[in-house]
Amino acid sequence: MINIENLLKQWEWENLEFKESFSDRVIESLVAFANMRWWNVFIWISDKGDIIGVDISKESIQNWLNEVKQKTDNKITPDVELFLVDKKQIICFSISEYPSKPVSFRWRYYIRRANSNHIMSTDEIAYEYLKIRNKSRDMSIANWVSLSDLDEQKIFDAIVAVNQQREQKIEPDILSFLKKLDLVYNNDVTHAAYLLFSKKELLEREVLIWLFEDDTLIKKSLSLKNDLVGQVEEIMDFVMAYITKEYIITWKPQRDEKWQYPITAIREFVINAIVHRNYVWWTHSQFKIFRDKLVFWNYWSLPNQLSIEDLYLWTQRSYPRNIKIAEMFKEMWLIEKYWSWVKRAVDWVISYWLPKPVIRELVWWIEVSIFSSDFKNNEKLGEKLGEKLGEKLGENQKLILSSIKDDQNITIPEMAKKLNISTTAIENNIAKLKSLWKLKRIGPDKWGYWEVVG
Repeated sequence: MINIENLLKQWEWENLEFKESFSDRVIESLVAFANMRWWNVFIWISDKGDIIGVDISKESIQNWLNEVKQKTDNKITPDVELFLVDKKQIICFSISEYPSKPVSFRWRYYIRRANSNHIMSTDEIAYEYLKIRNKSRDMSIANWVSLSDLDEQKIFDAIVAVNQQREQKIEPDILSFLKKLDLVYNNDVTHAAYLLFSKKELLEREVLIWLFEDDTLIKKSLSLKNDLVGQVEEIMDFVMAYITKEYIITWKPQRDEKWQYPITAIREFVINAIVHRNYVWWTHSQFKIFRDKLVFWNYWSLPNQLSIEDLYLWTQRSYPRNIKIAEMFKEMWLIEKYWSWVKRAVDWVISYWLPKPVIRELVWWIEVSIFSSDFKNNEKLGEKLGEKLGEKLGENQKLILSSIKDDQNITIPEMAKKLNISTTAIENNIAKLKSLWKLKRIGPDKWGYWEVVG
């Protein structure tokens, strides 16, 4: 959540812009911000900060988001928030630095300098492109692979998927398509193209799926070594074949169906596992189906600056390990937006009236456990989450929340001085409040603020 009052006191600057209406200039600014770092564009505010306001419908917002996606080559999808200030509605678009840069608007690349947008030079475009390419191993060349090793039908299917909602269609020519999306350089095939479109089954992309009778007895298993997009569908087919579905009779002519778990959340976790997996070593991913839970194991470790808590609360941005694979999933409309995958999937599970999924880091593995409504070990689950169900807040935690309600921008040293508690105790209690979903940190330490939840 954005602290709107603080932001409206500021003038336009490198990461903030005001607009009087939605137009192509808004998209230019979003592209410029995506090529640099995260910040905001406010609509229906004059460049002097005067609030104009307008009636905004959900349909209008969705139309604008579709326009942004269609007019940008990376289909950028900003976050949107509505605010009511002085009885006037304003809207804020927020965008982060994009993992696959540079981003263009109608094939023109923009970057932010001071308080205005500028068209990037050829050198700047090349620099950003090479910088991103060197970040991601899947963009390097697979020297042992040739174009003849790629499946033409899979590539044609990808072209159809990419063109579904693209403003400028890509010609159905295989080599042109691969070069346009940087999957091939001078006829040399990248690791991303090899993993996405290889004709033969690959051990390095193996996925094991197991159906368990109980905690130890495996009833059925499946090994997948096919293309990554095909894996998404096959994993989902297997999961949906062995989780339960109930039919609910209502006043409507047709009965409602309710799956054991929210399908959109499961799909999000599956795609997240495939995009983030470390394909350097031939170590398979695992998807386990039990009567009352799903457990996903993925060969991946969190970056040093990212914690499990950050994944839950979305306080830090997570960039895909395989930038080009993630970009292709987004081009094919399998991913809506980067960064918030885990947070969005967790929220879907919770809104389904299920326990919050447990995410754990185990040496080189990430484990995600999703529990059904009849999961029996609720107390054990609560302990894994760092909380006991029904636990009450301590006195220090109550004092901390009270201080934050009085001042969202209060710092940890200021809290320690005000409450006469050590900074270590403040930090430990804040960590506990975050794990209990009672407190959020919005933005980085330098200019962010606290938000009390509930």
